Amino acid sequence: MWLLVIPAAAALLSIGVFTFYPRKAAKKAQEHSGTVSCKKCGAPIAVSNPSKILNDFSVMCTACHTREFYKLVDLTR
Repeated sequence: MWLLVIPAAAALLSIGVFTFYPRKAAKKAQEHSGTVSCKKCGAPIAVSNPSKILNDFSVMCTACHTREFYKLVDLTR
């Protein structure tokens, strides 16, 4: 009896693993339609979707890892 239960349980487990295994979704490409210059180091920071941001926004510099507030006037396209 146990000889039939163990293979059946293994088959069910393998089906469950392959069925519910999380798949990575394809990343959507973001449009970098503007840049601002870092106030500390001067490195360019890419800003995506500037039409959806408010008058004041904050971004983090990838070079020096500081976060500052910027205005839409600072954004260059």
